[in-house]
Amino acid sequence: MGNKPHISLTKLAQVYGPLMSLRLGTQLVVVGSSREAASEILKTHDRELSGRCVPHASFAKDPKLNEDSIAWTFECTDRWRFFRSLMRNELFSSKVVDGQSSTRETKAKEMIDFLKKKEGEGVKIRDIVFVYTFNALANIYLSKDLVDYDQIGECQRVCGLVREMMELHTTPNISDLYPILGSLDLQGVSRKCNECESRIQELWGSIIKERREGRSDTGDDDNSSKRKDFLDVLLDGEFSDEQISLFFVKVQLALANLIHGFDWSLPNNMLPDELDMDEKYGITLMKEQPLKLIPKLRK
Repeated sequence: MGNKPHISLTKLAQVYGPLMSLRLGTQLVVVGSSREAASEILKTHDRELSGRCVPHASFAKDPKLNEDSIAWTFECTDRWRFFRSLMRNELFSSKVVDGQSSTRETKAKEMIDFLKKKEGEGVKIRDIVFVYTFNALANIYLSKDLVDYDQIGECQRVCGLVREMMELHTTPNISDLYPILGSLDLQGVSRKCNECESRIQELWGSIIKERREGRSDTGDDDNSSKRKDFLDVLLDGEFSDEQISLFFVKVQLALANLIHGFDWSLPNNMLPDELDMDEKYGITLMKEQPLKLIPKLRK
């Protein structure tokens, strides 16, 4: 399969057709690579094929922790439906999304102000959009920024943690191919995942503790009239089309500001056809070499 399995599978599909099965270790993998095959899998037989294969490195592999997982749930239990309903009503409903518009606009303005200061300099688009998206979500969840554009080192550290987590979950792991070897963690992927998760949780661990202690000190355990973010809902207490819509709203707003607010040029007078377009495989595809551009404020 190599380090670009999407390319390898495309080549195999050209030989064996749009619907084929592979045996990876002890696991049977069915690959659909045409519009018709995708429709059969995702639409016609979606209920039968809606289960998730949970990576061995994921915390959700633990049956007890899986009960509180949405993305990696083994099955659609009543508890899963409750969490899904909670997120749909408190995060992704039209009313809630509309109420978050001022937060998204504020975060977008902060991104534009930062780019104005960087006019004429090279910037990594991936890092800029990451900070915007990360802080927009953090304000919805916690009413607080977690990273700062001006603290480049910290931004890169947090971005690196998230990227490392994504890479660890997509790293070929012999424990996924041969589950009987899972407890041995031969490649150390599970250990690295646990360490990475702990470092990420440190970003908001103190915020959660402070909020809970503050509510306890005031005896305000269920002051629903003052709820202001999702953390308050959780202290009192997947993915749907509305969630996807929210994601598109954030990303489109960021990209609209990036594209229309500035003129962009490549560094060192590089031409577009000279760009390195090699891909790096992960949960989402990304450029192997990050795109670096020079912004110039559009008059």
